[in-house]
Order: sequence, then structure tokens, then C-alpha cells
Amino acid sequence: MVSRTGDIKGAWWEVKAGSVTGWVSSHYLTGSSDSAPDPSPDSPPDPEAVAGADRWVDGTQPIYAKASLTSNRLAVQTGGSKVRLIKSTGAWSYIDTTAGHGWIPVSSLVANEPQGSGNSTSYRWTASAANVRTGPALSYESLGLVAGNEKVSYLQSSDGWSKVATSKGTGWIKNTLLSSVEYHAPKQLQPMTRSMVKEVQGRFDASISAVGGSRAGSTGHSSGLAADFMIKDYTSASGIDAGDAIAAYLAKNHERLGISYLIWRDRLWLAEDGQWGPYSTGGWGKNLESSRGWNATTKHMDHIHAEISPSRADK
Repeated sequence: MVSRTGDIKGAWWEVKAGSVTGWVSSHYLTGSSDSAPDPSPDSPPDPEAVAGADRWVDGTQPIYAKASLTSNRLAVQTGGSKVRLIKSTGAWSYIDTTAGHGWIPVSSLVANEPQGSGNSTSYRWTASAANVRTGPALSYESLGLVAGNEKVSYLQSSDGWSKVATSKGTGWIKNTLLSSVEYHAPKQLQPMTRSMVKEVQGRFDASISAVGGSRAGSTGHSSGLAADFMIKDYTSASGIDAGDAIAAYLAKNHERLGISYLIWRDRLWLAEDGQWGPYSTGGWGKNLESSRGWNATTKHMDHIHAEISPSRADK
């Protein structure tokens, strides 16, 4: 048994266990109420918690229909997304987003746009050496060639191209040559990821055509914490049923396997709230819309993406 102090940071709650105070992920806690705790009386109020104030999402966070982790998840906003604050009540804020209105923990919002690498709505990285052109087509003049993995400021997209500010000036680069994730040499699959893959293959091998693991690209894959289970005949009723069965097994056993989230057939499941919700229209994969575009693979219609929580991974 633990008691809450009232302080929260996203899905993490500060608790007391006897004389020890520390932090625990809220989805490992149960009690008479699963809603987020109210802030402690000593917690300072948000000095700019006024209607109409701009906020940015600090890390990828779900948006809920009500001020509770047990309410319906409406969408997921990626880190760095700009939102408008409508009101704050206790530990929750009601915000206006591109996906509509909803509730998010106050601690998941910051008053200034986050800076840094990783998934970003403000920046892109060149996937390889790329020409910067004066317009969104190959027929336009090149301003110069930028090196691979150069960080550029994202401005807008048009017809498969993005307007970006680069070391060669502001111009256009084809979306297929851009990534929303900075490149790092991928790590080998981590022990918990290998264990998850082995277990799933042992139970569902007849339904899996291949398994993708460590690769450059997403944070999970490049960290060796994610696996893609490619489903045989994924467009057929039997293939969909098989994928559903695998996804259900992973969700049911997520705590033991260390899984933080799943993506299957354009739906996203989070261990944080145990819900399936929209993926491509829900905000999580928004960066793909302007880079690789939506297709059967980016919508995860042909495979299940399973990601291990970094906090559970073997070091």
C-alpha cells in the first residue's frame, strides 16, 4: 500500500511507501479511484493558466474525454505539439488540439516549445544527402546539397515536398528524403524484446511471415526496444483474425512482457490506460503524414508494432 503525495508528471505519480518517497508509473497502481490525483495544497498554481494561452505537449501524451485516465481516449498528441489552453481544473487541463477538445494532465504541458532531438513537429532530419530546391518539384533549381542527417527546420508541406530552413538556405526537399527522427546507429535487440519475439513466434508462428526488429528510424526500433510482427495474408479475414489474436495476447500480457504500446490496423493501444484508439487520425503518427505518407505499412495494416517500455528494458 502506498499513498499519493499529489505530485504527478504525465503518467508518473509521486507516492509514499512508509518513510520512503518516490515515483511510480500510474498504470501499476490500483485503488478506489483510478483518476489522476489532485495537486497537493502546497503545489504552486500555473501562473499562465488562462483561457487562450498557448501550450506545448511535453512528450507524447493521450487526450481524454474526461479528466480521468479511465475515460475514453480521444487522441494522442506527439511531443512538441502546440495546443490552446481552455481551462485548468486541479491536476487536469482542458485543451483545444488539431484532433478536437479534450483533457490532459497539467504536468504534460509546458509554456514554451520544447527543443531537442527525437520525434518532432518542428524539425526534420535528412535521411540521406538531398538537394534543396527553390520549389516543390525536381524541375526547380537546386540551392545546394545538404548532408545526410542534417537537422532542418520544418515550415510546411505541399504535394509530397516539405519547405525547410537548411544550411543551404530555405527551400524544398522531397518528403521521402526527410525523417522526423534524428539518425542514431541502431542498437541490437534488447533482452526483453528478444524474449517477447521468441514467445510470440512460439505461439503464433503459423500466422507470422517475418519479424522486423532493430533498425534506424523510430526511437523504439533504433533502441532495440521494438518489434514488427508481419501478418500473413493480412487483407484476408483469416489474416485479420490472426493479427487480432496476437494483438490481444500482447495486450493481455503487456505487464509481464514489458510492453508500453501496440499498433495494429490503424489502432493504437497504450498500457497507460489499456485502451485501443485511433492511430493515423489520433495524432500519434502525425509526422508520417507529411513525410512517408499513409499506406498499408505506415498505418500498420500489415503488421503489429510492439514496443517495450524503456523503464522495463534490461540494462
